[in-house]
Amino acid sequence: MSYLASARKSVMSMLYGKYVENGTIKLNTTMAELGVDDLVGLTAQERSATIQHILMSSSGVYTPQGSPGGDQDTPPRGTYKPGEHFHYNNWDFNVAGFVFEKLTGKTVFKALAEDLAGPLQFEDFDINRQRMLGYVPATSKYLAYHLFLSNRDMGRLGLCMINGGKWNGQQVVPAAWVKESTATHVVEANKENGYGYLWWLPSHGRKSPEWAGSFEANGHFGQYIVCLPALDLVVVHRRAVADEYAIARNTGRTEYDAPGTVSILPIVDQIVAALKA
Repeated sequence: MSYLASARKSVMSMLYGKYVENGTIKLNTTMAELGVDDLVGLTAQERSATIQHILMSSSGVYTPQGSPGGDQDTPPRGTYKPGEHFHYNNWDFNVAGFVFEKLTGKTVFKALAEDLAGPLQFEDFDINRQRMLGYVPATSKYLAYHLFLSNRDMGRLGLCMINGGKWNGQQVVPAAWVKESTATHVVEANKENGYGYLWWLPSHGRKSPEWAGSFEANGHFGQYIVCLPALDLVVVHRRAVADEYAIARNTGRTEYDAPGTVSILPIVDQIVAALKA
C-alpha cells in the first residue's frame, strides 16, 4: 500500500456519484452559495464557480493552492471566467474534497471506507493511513485529501468503473455517474487527453477502437489506473513512495519535482497491440 498522488482525484469523482444521484450534491451550486473563500479572499467572479467547474478543473480560481501536484504555470487572477479554460489546479481538486465533506457530512476518508472499500471488498485498506497533506506554512485553507492504497485495491476501482459501477451484482457507483464523469467535458486538456469529471480521457490522443471510451486516473511518480472498456481491461501501475517522502513534500516543490513522473500509456499501447496480434 502506498501513495496515490493525483490518482486520488479520480477516486474522489467516484465518491461524488452516489451523492449527486440522490441530490445531496447539486453540480450547479456555486462557491458563494457554499461559503467557500480563501486566505487571499476570492472575488465575486471566482465565487461564481460551480461544483461542476471544480470537477472539470475549470473554476477560473487562480489563487495559491494548498498542496503541490497541479500545473504551476498559473494564469493571472481574473484571466478566465469559470468554465472558460481548463487549468490543472490543485485549488479545484482540494476544494472538491472540502465541498464533498460539507454537503455529505462525511469525511472523504470515511466515505472511501464505507462507499468504496467495503462494497468493493478491498483487501488492504487502512483508514488510518489516509491523510491530509499540504504546504507548511499554509498557502490556502484547502489541503489535499491524500490516499494510500494497494495495487489490487486500485484494480478493483478500475474494474468497478468499466463494469458500469457494479461489483458482484451491486451498483456501487451509479451507472449514470460512471457515464457522465468519464464523458468529455474538456475537449483537449493537453496533447494526449481530454478531461471528464476528475478523469483523464486518453482516447483523444489514441483513435484506435481499442481505446474508445477509455479513461484513466494518473498521478505523479507513475501512479495509474488505466481503463479500456472496449477490451474489458484495467491496467494498474504504481511506483512506491514512502510515507515519509510524501510528508516531506509539504516543505515545498523541490523535493516533489525531483523524481519526475512517467507515462505508462506507451506500455498500455504495447499490451493492446499484443492482444490484437
